[in-house]
Amino acid sequence: MTRTPLSRAPAGATPTSRSRVRTRPRRTAYALTGLVCGALVLPLSLDTASAAPDAGPRAQAQTQTQAQAQAQDVAQDAARGAKPKVSWRLLHSENFARRLDPGGAPWTRETYAEPFDTIMDDNGQWYPNDYGPAWNTAFNSFDTYRKEFPVGDGGWLTASLSARDWNKDGLIEKAPSITNGRAGGSTVAQLKVPDHTGGAIFRPTEQLPDQYRIEYRLKTIDFGGKRNGTIDYDNRVNGYSKDGCKTQHPWGEGSNSPGWEGDASAPYCEWQDVREGNYGYNGFHFLSIVDFADPAPRNNHFWHYRRKVLMDSFSQHPDRVGSGTGGRVCNSTSNTYYNYRDSSFNTVNMWISGLPNWTPGRGGLAGNSQWFMSSCSGGVAEQQLTSAAELQPELMPNQDYVFAIERDATGYTLEASGNFARVGQKTLRFHRNFIVDNQPIWHYNVKPGEYDGRFNNTLVQNDDNGSARWPDQWPAGSAYPDSFVIGDLYTNVYEGSAGLTDIKLYVPRTGRK
Repeated sequence: MTRTPLSRAPAGATPTSRSRVRTRPRRTAYALTGLVCGALVLPLSLDTASAAPDAGPRAQAQTQTQAQAQAQDVAQDAARGAKPKVSWRLLHSENFARRLDPGGAPWTRETYAEPFDTIMDDNGQWYPNDYGPAWNTAFNSFDTYRKEFPVGDGGWLTASLSARDWNKDGLIEKAPSITNGRAGGSTVAQLKVPDHTGGAIFRPTEQLPDQYRIEYRLKTIDFGGKRNGTIDYDNRVNGYSKDGCKTQHPWGEGSNSPGWEGDASAPYCEWQDVREGNYGYNGFHFLSIVDFADPAPRNNHFWHYRRKVLMDSFSQHPDRVGSGTGGRVCNSTSNTYYNYRDSSFNTVNMWISGLPNWTPGRGGLAGNSQWFMSSCSGGVAEQQLTSAAELQPELMPNQDYVFAIERDATGYTLEASGNFARVGQKTLRFHRNFIVDNQPIWHYNVKPGEYDGRFNNTLVQNDDNGSARWPDQWPAGSAYPDSFVIGDLYTNVYEGSAGLTDIKLYVPRTGRK
């Protein structure tokens, strides 16, 4: 996986791209009362304090301080003639005090009878076109199992897990889990992915409304990066266990990419290593908005064509950084950059997906362009790998981080709050319109009337073992419902654990039923 322009499969709008989007009546229609203005501002004043229900005096004092800063920010906006911010009403909130999965949902084998698309989904056409028949043998060498269960009032959340049965005997060797726990005095959901071929996420059960704010509190995170100055800790390397081989098999970076010979018939251990080497990295999706309903963990290449906006970590191994910078990190106090290689590798990327490369080269992959925002760029999205902040996992769970994404009538707003390295307590907040300088956020339209078809095109693959064309990747009359994803989406990379709580969904206060 690279953090350069990439692309993945579109949201089920064409005959050649089958979709599992469910047709459901919208429960509620919502109206907008104001626009979010400014690239970098303090947090919104919400209907309900974002501190955990059982937060102590310290957290309450922080909330009061933030409220004072918010009031000052509103006054400053008014002085500049800025439009009022959206006033949000809390619709759902989940603190995981109730038992998760009380009925013990079963694991079921994935048959891919209903793929999300025919391009980059796990059994997508792209891979055999690149690798040839040997790829099918590799893909069929194991079974994948899925598990889902409802969470929260009315089941508004869904927990979705994926696991690999290596020898196809019906027994999952290292199953991921989402269970109840406690961290820093709060009840939390514990996400554990003990093997990089598993996945564990939260998503909405229904597609999101046209305008919303989704937020949650991250209490713990251990998906790579350094601890106390080293990536080798707790008998793990960059968050991965040291047992056996760990590779991207069977969804490699493409036959013409570095780190391996590009031969799909190669044994598992000879595929691209995820623990070290050219493609050594770990990570976690703090919060992503994707372009289809009912998302579930899939291979990492699939996701690079399905995300609209996101905040994630990308914990590179020093082998991947090599003699380069590894990207840059913004010091939001001085508004100057420093090199990723000089960080703890626990950084926060706040970014959008743009248009894809419609004709990737032989042995490559489909994928969207990637545009990163930080205060150092004034909130302008740029096509250069940039982290907006650096987490301090050693402070957790006594200190935590809040991540939020909003959608209004003009675009998306990404927000991250907490005690960041080098800059201290901050709220980073960036708004990006749907289209800026004729560069759109990928599949931003949740309704056909929001988009006129101007960016429609055909995705073309010409590879050594096959060619294909997928027309109408963003046609007029299309619609791509928003779903959020929190957790480990990838089933061929990423390994670790996290604890989170207080997932909240807000809608505009003046929303009409």
